[in-house]
Amino acid sequence: MDQQLPQRQGQNNDVIELSVILAILSARRWLIMLITALVFGVVTALVAQLPSMFRASTTLMVKGVLASNPLQSLLPGVGSDNDGLDTQIKLLTSAQFARDVVSQLPDDLQLGLPDDLRRDDAQALLAGLTVISVPKTTLLEISFVHYNPYIASEVVNLVASRFMAYQTGLMQQHSHQASDLLRQQLEQAKIQLAQAEERLAKFRQQHHIIDINSDVELARQEIVQLALEKRELNRQLRELDVLLQKVSQAQDYLQLSSVPELRSVPSIAALQQQLSMLQAEFAQLKLSYLAKHPRYIAAEKKIEVATGQLKAEVDKLTGNFSTRHTELQQLLQQTEQRAIVANQKLESLVGVAQHHKKHEADIQASLALLTTLSDKLKESQLLKDINKSSSIIVVDPANVPSQPIGPKRLLLSVAAFLIGFIGAVFLVLCLHFFADVTAKYRQIAARFGFKLIGVVPQIRVKGIDKNLPVVQQSGKQYTLYQEYIRSIRTNILLDKKLCQQKLLAFTSIAPNEGKSSICLQLAKSFSELERVIVIDADLRFPALAEALGENPHRPGLTNLLAKTHSFEQCVFYSKELNADVLPSGIRPMNPLLFLSMPRFDAILKVLAKKYDRVIIECPPILSVSDAMVVAKSVGQLELVVDVKKTPLVDFARKLELLEQSGVALGGIILNRVKNDTSNYYATAATRAKQPSALQLMLQNNLKRA
Repeated sequence: MDQQLPQRQGQNNDVIELSVILAILSARRWLIMLITALVFGVVTALVAQLPSMFRASTTLMVKGVLASNPLQSLLPGVGSDNDGLDTQIKLLTSAQFARDVVSQLPDDLQLGLPDDLRRDDAQALLAGLTVISVPKTTLLEISFVHYNPYIASEVVNLVASRFMAYQTGLMQQHSHQASDLLRQQLEQAKIQLAQAEERLAKFRQQHHIIDINSDVELARQEIVQLALEKRELNRQLRELDVLLQKVSQAQDYLQLSSVPELRSVPSIAALQQQLSMLQAEFAQLKLSYLAKHPRYIAAEKKIEVATGQLKAEVDKLTGNFSTRHTELQQLLQQTEQRAIVANQKLESLVGVAQHHKKHEADIQASLALLTTLSDKLKESQLLKDINKSSSIIVVDPANVPSQPIGPKRLLLSVAAFLIGFIGAVFLVLCLHFFADVTAKYRQIAARFGFKLIGVVPQIRVKGIDKNLPVVQQSGKQYTLYQEYIRSIRTNILLDKKLCQQKLLAFTSIAPNEGKSSICLQLAKSFSELERVIVIDADLRFPALAEALGENPHRPGLTNLLAKTHSFEQCVFYSKELNADVLPSGIRPMNPLLFLSMPRFDAILKVLAKKYDRVIIECPPILSVSDAMVVAKSVGQLELVVDVKKTPLVDFARKLELLEQSGVALGGIILNRVKNDTSNYYATAATRAKQPSALQLMLQNNLKRA
């Protein structure tokens, strides 16, 4: 039986967890050693069967004499930078080059599987071939790994010699193909150029073109000049229209002569001045002579003559204005017709110019293509001369290696030992943490200084209302369930502190965690040895009376506290439990007020003297504060935890809340733990080792004596 664990000290949680892990590993040390030895032996046996591998290497130098050649960008590897070396490495590790090397191997030398007709030799060559560039140089180091040192050296030397011929042949073939293609394209470009020039000549002859741009510019200037003329004619017409309107509004020649445009004419101005002088003289004669006087008649005759001259001059001038207006209208119409013809001509010239420009662009494109192809053909001819000499030199031929490079048998064996050990430790920890749920909850409870007094398996309830507490069931599951309850009873009786505590108050973290069923089953188990009474102190949601087949509204604890009924009226005897039951009674408006009454504490003290064991069901402790009030009268609470509703993370957090609240917990019961039928036999074996009911009764009587 677990002893009472001390309260948690100010120790580091990591130390506690490490000690638990070390204890788990120590218990499974033989399994860890077995797995480690098995992995170590298997890997060592496999490594011992691996053949020794040899590496042969050779060094190539990429000549940089062609670096100053302007065509170096067209040749791979002729440059002095790393880009050329990368190209060489890519060629050396290509599948085509590997097949070329394999084709040169002797018939009795095969790199792949036996009798595969060289189908796997190329893959085997690429798998063992390594090409790296030496930093800050133009050197390439080629290595090949094989279990036969002679084959390794021969293959490396063959790769180096074949690569020079392979590169030269590859570039020459490319150069010949490029030259033939360039010649064909050059001939086509010449034909296209001749055709474009012929089309341009026909077009010029058809449209009589000498300088199309000059013709377009002259047409535009002509349109601009006609627009200016048209604007000037419109201005003159507007002025004549205004003048003719003034002339038409004049009633006589005197008003016509007063028009500013007519009055400014010199002849009219002179006649007006002459007429004014004659009129002035006639006015003087009127003062001295009568109408029949010769001088009077002569002066009057002069005025008439002058007036006639002025009228004739005005009529002549207005006639000239009308004639000018007609002439301007005719000129304007002629100018508009000329502008229309000029615009049409310009549009036609612009279209011709566009076609002409298109023909010229075709000629320019053909010339550019012809020039480019000619340059490319010259470069291709130069490439043929360049490729005649190889740019690869073998600096250090490969020798037959004498020392193997692998496999590292000792290193692989040590790695196998470490991997087997780490895997075994991980497997043991996984088996522990994923299999033993009770142990993990026990460790968390021990971390907070609480004790695990028992576990209760999950049971399938058979009945109409499955939400009611478990009272009486049948079958193998219920038998196992009762054995776990008896184990909890035994743990309580054997515990130094709990066995002396007559008042056992059970609560839970949240509702529906099975505390009612555990209270009833513990009462039934304790009734086999002691006088027991069960009190339903969950005044908010009582369930014991209904589960035992009684009226849920019958008198009970609240009636006893309110003094409306006697103790005998509130308590009833249950045959299923073989114990007395004090139900909750009538539901109060304020349950906390009833549980805080001094009479509740007095009732508990009286019942503790009358009965050997008083089992009290309390409401959930984190939902309401009723259980904390009951704890003041009882001393400590027993916590029921549903492992399905309260996972490990929440369990640790809620235990921390309970620890901070200062509530004393006597122990923890885990409910609805995964059922394991093998535990039935383990429980039976444990029960056989535990004291019998008669022995426990004798022990209790001796303690009382």
